[in-house]
Amino acid sequence: MTERAELLKKIDRLSPKYYGEVYDFVGYLQQRAQSEENDDIAAYQAMAADTEREQEAREWCNAYFGPAYAK
Repeated sequence: MTERAELLKKIDRLSPKYYGEVYDFVGYLQQRAQSEENDDIAAYQAMAADTEREQEAREWCNAYFGPAYAK
């Protein structure tokens, strides 16, 4: 059985008085996932803006794999 199906079964077996807590926790996890995604995007944008590092990476790739030409 998949983890998702198992999780849903466990939630179904809970007393309804805990549904609010489960709902709140899922909301917390969604916010956390969104925050992590935003952090990753910001990190990639900062890395791409670092032209010196990008040039070094390009030179390393060209030396290792050969130059890539845009068509």
